Amino acid sequence: MSIYGGSLSGTIDAASDALQHGVDVPPEQREALVRWLVERQVLSGRNAGAFAPTADDLAGGVRLYTGEPLRTKLAAWNVLTAEAARLLILLGGSIEPAAETVERAAKWLAVSCFGARGCVIGECAHSFVAHLRFLNAAHSDPAVVVRGVNALRSERDGAGRWRRFPFYYTLLTLTEIQAEPARSELRYAIEACERVRGRSGRNETFVVRRRRLVERVIALDDLHLL
Repeated sequence: MSIYGGSLSGTIDAASDALQHGVDVPPEQREALVRWLVERQVLSGRNAGAFAPTADDLAGGVRLYTGEPLRTKLAAWNVLTAEAARLLILLGGSIEPAAETVERAAKWLAVSCFGARGCVIGECAHSFVAHLRFLNAAHSDPAVVVRGVNALRSERDGAGRWRRFPFYYTLLTLTEIQAEPARSELRYAIEACERVRGRSGRNETFVVRRRRLVERVIALDDLHLL
């Protein structure tokens, strides 16, 4: 599990990939990552609680784990904060600074427009899904998580996707939520998964991640597990 000192986005991506593949991370690496993430949190001012992208992140652009690009700096701040806090929940364990760091991030996310009012205009939709992914990892009130899933339902396009929302990242988030409304959305998405399952692209890393994701959803449906 690598730490990319010049990139919060790259570090989050590497850690997320290790978790996604069930890599056994040595305790010392886990602690080093947690402490590095903690140090990236803003502690004062209007962004207190958020995790600051690096100059390299903003210059090179930030992508979601599934490859969809973020076009605005605000979305980069929002998504990286939600993803960093999620990693601290999953990796932090008893490491002392982790819990209070997550709490500060949760408060910052909760008062955002997508957190407080469910805004999904523009790239707030991407931030909304990242926040939903964080809330699920944080074992938040199930009713709150289901309400977020139902917001996706209201944006169905009728062809297996959701208007506004990044398809693959939304799909990934739904696979992590153990609730019937999430399974319902995954069943709805099968049509779109079938269409894109063999799709190629320029970035092989994201192509492989997307292919594995849609194949997993299709397999779950074939096994009547959705």
